[in-house]
Amino acid sequence: MFGKLAEAQKKAEEIKQRLAGVTVQGQAASGDVTITMDGNKKVKDVIIETALMLPERKADLQKYLCLAIEDAMNKAEMVSANEMKSLMGMMPGLSGLFGK
Repeated sequence: MFGKLAEAQKKAEEIKQRLAGVTVQGQAASGDVTITMDGNKKVKDVIIETALMLPERKADLQKYLCLAIEDAMNKAEMVSANEMKSLMGMMPGLSGLFGK
């Protein structure tokens, strides 16, 4: 049992390293705001169209940033979930450790 747990921890670390090399983008306002993050949900870049940086567009910018971040987080979560499914598929005896 402990051997399988150690193996799972090793695989999880490998997945984390692979996810660091994956890039996803979230967008809002037809691409006027773009958030780039890695598969571990670390923000790597933020691109904002200049027209949104005007004081009178502040509320729009805030809304678009939230939407773009949420979009990127959802995409990163999907990538991460797929990686974890592959881990569970490779180690069927571990599925009972984490519940169903």
